[in-house]
Amino acid sequence: MIIGYDIIVVGGGPGGAMAARTCAEKGLKVLLLEKEQVPRYKACGGAVSWKALRIIGSIDEVQPKYTCYGVRAYSPTMRQSSYKFKEAVLTLVFRSSFDNYLLKQAQAKGAVINSGEKVISVTINDELVHVVTTKGEYTAKIIIGADGVNSTVARETGLRKKWEPEGYGICIETEIELSPGDAEKCVLDKELIEAYFLKSRGYGWVFPKGNTMSIGIGLWKPNTIKPAKAFDDFISFLSRERGIDLAAHLTKKFIHRVPVGGINRQTYGKKVLLVGDAAGFVDPFLGEGIYYAVASGVAAGETAAEAIYNDIDISSYQNKCNALFDNDLHMAFKFGNIFHEYIEKIFYLFDKDPELFRMYLLTGKGVYGYREYIKRFSLRIHITLLKIISSAVRI
Repeated sequence: MIIGYDIIVVGGGPGGAMAARTCAEKGLKVLLLEKEQVPRYKACGGAVSWKALRIIGSIDEVQPKYTCYGVRAYSPTMRQSSYKFKEAVLTLVFRSSFDNYLLKQAQAKGAVINSGEKVISVTINDELVHVVTTKGEYTAKIIIGADGVNSTVARETGLRKKWEPEGYGICIETEIELSPGDAEKCVLDKELIEAYFLKSRGYGWVFPKGNTMSIGIGLWKPNTIKPAKAFDDFISFLSRERGIDLAAHLTKKFIHRVPVGGINRQTYGKKVLLVGDAAGFVDPFLGEGIYYAVASGVAAGETAAEAIYNDIDISSYQNKCNALFDNDLHMAFKFGNIFHEYIEKIFYLFDKDPELFRMYLLTGKGVYGYREYIKRFSLRIHITLLKIISSAVRI
């Protein structure tokens, strides 16, 4: 038997859950298909930014979770910049509990959640979308692809067969559980995340989650080092620095692709919308994806409802995304190119004028975007240079 819905959402991550929740809130009949049984492990640092929480709302029910107030960052030569705010910048979560919470929210609004059901094929005709899974067949008026970097929906509907040669990066990450004593030694401040920029185009990170450390590296193309070697080198470096054999605690590591945002791509087609990683909506500098998944998920849900209720063309989705963040992703792409080319000089400026670093953290938090940061940086640099000159004169 073929079951009919208004909307089928494929993928149970933050983007899919928010799309399903939005559609259900608007009175649509929604089915969400997730190939894994939930709750399920998801390889991710689990950093949920303030700007993402503004959309999601309270996540007090997600446990455990850890509050982060700032960042300690290092250049390739270990020049350091750090800043801690009085208010939270982001919340660190385990994706299994976080994603499950968002799915339950969507379910509470009326969405049907089918986990452990993988999509095999998607066919679109003049009237409906026809979806075949490992457990059944369904139809819908619109399908939303929130199924990640290897999106079946994008491939089946012809929106994207493969990524551009330099349109994605590689992440390798792990979660290492330590004793309370070793956890204290592993991080300098449990209220700060740590970022270590590499000589190659990318960075390593340490996100403290109680006694568990989320550790990983991300590399964008073009890079000059193999990801596996970069990860092993990073684990060895941290082990030497902290006096802990982290490799001895490492049980699994996960390798996956991450899209580079800020590249013009088709994110919608006939009766289909792509969100989050499936659409390529990822910060091309830091690799943040949760906010963009959440924001595009809501935008896709709103667009789908408008299309069904008011017969509005779903091409308006692209305009929504441009207004929300996509224009800023293009600016982030340019910023990343400049940052990596002049990274030591920029860290030198951060050192001489910490306000430049603080302003960037406000960008990551979502207080303003990359375009605004570059504008503020340009206005501030005159003060920074005066500080440097004054310091040199005193010497």
